[in-house]
Amino acid sequence: MKKNIILSGSLISMQILRILISLFAAIHVLIVVGFFINDLPMQEITSDFQSLIYNSKSGLQIQEFPESQHWLSFLLIVQSLSTLALLFSILGYGIDIIRNIGRKKTFTDLNIEAFDKVSQLAVILFFLQLLKLSPGRIGLAIEFNYLFMAFGAIILAEVFKEGHRLLEENELTV
Repeated sequence: MKKNIILSGSLISMQILRILISLFAAIHVLIVVGFFINDLPMQEITSDFQSLIYNSKSGLQIQEFPESQHWLSFLLIVQSLSTLALLFSILGYGIDIIRNIGRKKTFTDLNIEAFDKVSQLAVILFFLQLLKLSPGRIGLAIEFNYLFMAFGAIILAEVFKEGHRLLEENELTV
């Protein structure tokens, strides 16, 4: 009973996160559309400056930067959209894993493949986040969060492979 509550709670929280990521992606898409139609309130051109809402460690920030750096704002939004899409996919695989565990299909090929995909997507996220873009500067920064997620997913994939092998071996002996 307690296991089902934990699985249900984690499933609900992952679905809420997917909804929030979808909302953030929709906002980013609106900003990109605003670059082309130049009409959205989030992106107003005043004299030679352009304002953009971007995410920083201290939360959402509004930054104005010269119109000559228009390409940087577009690249920043594309990077953010890519990150959101990859996180959305990772959460989708996590939801699939939780549902399979809830259905008593823990050590299946589906879960092993899902952990493999999560590790691949986390490595892509690691490399995507190497390039730090902000309206004031461009640089490189290494964040190991996604790399640790990839290593954890690889380890879990191997554990689930061994569990799958032991389950098949047990079924053959019975």
